Amino acid sequence: MSAAAATSDARRRPGAIIPRIQPPLGTLMIAMTVMCYLATLAIGALILVNRTVSGWTSELSSEVTVQVRPIDGRDVEADVKRVRDILMATKGVKGVDVYDRARSAALLEPWLGTGAVIDDLPIPRLVTVTIDQRQPPDFKKLGAAITAAVPPASLDTHRRWQAELTRLAAGFQWIGLAILALTGAAAILLVVNTTRAALDANRDIVEVLHLVGARDAFIARHVERRFFLTGLRAGLVGTLAGLGTFLVIALFGGIGAPVDLAQATRSLFFGTPEASRLIYLLVMLVPIIATLISLVTARLSVLRIMREMS
Repeated sequence: MSAAAATSDARRRPGAIIPRIQPPLGTLMIAMTVMCYLATLAIGALILVNRTVSGWTSELSSEVTVQVRPIDGRDVEADVKRVRDILMATKGVKGVDVYDRARSAALLEPWLGTGAVIDDLPIPRLVTVTIDQRQPPDFKKLGAAITAAVPPASLDTHRRWQAELTRLAAGFQWIGLAILALTGAAAILLVVNTTRAALDANRDIVEVLHLVGARDAFIARHVERRFFLTGLRAGLVGTLAGLGTFLVIALFGGIGAPVDLAQATRSLFFGTPEASRLIYLLVMLVPIIATLISLVTARLSVLRIMREMS
């Protein structure tokens, strides 16, 4: 085929019903990108919260604490030794760590400081107990035995803190799911309005196609293809931007605690292969869902608008 014939054929080829560069589509692209970015952040935050809370509750469930209060007329050192002997003789206890008075006082220094005030306080002695999680002891019987032998002593299983953390994680999960649901609903409304605006801007072309006998399904296929590509691009850009945000936090976040945001974020990228695959699968659902929302919503909207125009 000659160059002149190719040029003539290109001139006869029909253009798109909705041009690629059009204000409604540009607005949709920007808004969908931001929504996908927020959705990616919400998914990542849910994963981080679950992992962090799971780590905290695992640490809490692996240890219990015995508090021995100093009381006038009793030898606190003898009470601590008695508690230690009971714990060491209990099945399911893997280890016992007795805090001396200096270590116990150090726990209060961030709030009370150092000096004569803290030296004069009747600071309880703490005993941390490492538990065999596969065969834990009967905490009710253990607590009763300790209290019977040493009345100033009490066993804390940290169950209340575990319940609080679990409720906190559940609250964050519901918040994250609500954000995802609202983002999806907003995206659907945005595509509906953008579809109407795009068809109104190209109403002359649509009416001409109707006059020459084009079916609604034919027009819908051409329009939905444009929205399909817009949703796909927006989903990929927003998702990559979200992953980039977590990557920056993982690489450049400070390490100030055993379990901090930067370390938790690193697990999103450098965790076990099985966990990483699951995370990437969840995150890559964002552009897929964004594309499906754009495609399905645009088609349904076009068909409804075409019926109104007929």
